[in-house]
Amino acid sequence: MLIVFRNFAKNFRNRTMRTIHKFASVFLLAGMLGLYSCGPKLPELPVENVKPYFADAAKTKAIDTAFYEVKDAKGAKLGTVLYSSPYSDNVKGFNGPTPLLIALDAEGRIKNVVLLDNQETPNFAQRVVDGGLYEAWNGLTPDEALNKEVDAVSGATYTSTGVKKSLVARLQAYQKQVK
Repeated sequence: MLIVFRNFAKNFRNRTMRTIHKFASVFLLAGMLGLYSCGPKLPELPVENVKPYFADAAKTKAIDTAFYEVKDAKGAKLGTVLYSSPYSDNVKGFNGPTPLLIALDAEGRIKNVVLLDNQETPNFAQRVVDGGLYEAWNGLTPDEALNKEVDAVSGATYTSTGVKKSLVARLQAYQKQVK
């Protein structure tokens, strides 16, 4: 009985290893041929969604899996759009994630920071807007924004801290992506 079990275990292990090797070979070959993508593709970004930040926008283009480039009708680059998600999905405000849209101008300076759909209490989210937190980074490069000390908005500390941490997480990832 013990000999039968040993033979079964040996055969099972050999078949399993051959199967794993076959799958690994297929994925390796597909990756080398560019047929298999390791990351999710960005969905199309409708031009209407960036018009508030880039009035002359005529086209958006996903760059790899990381961000969008915005161009005018002549093909000139107007800027870049970054979404903080998924880079900041683990960052929480008062009631959950604080997803951001970060618009960079053609020179790579922050043009707008906008809080996207979220679960924050509207009253606290409005305090952050009224407190000028989003404008605190306007005109700064990502490096400058990461090094700038920005105070939380009194009366909306959790929300504003979540926004600050979301911005930092996304800008740090962006710096790695463009290098």
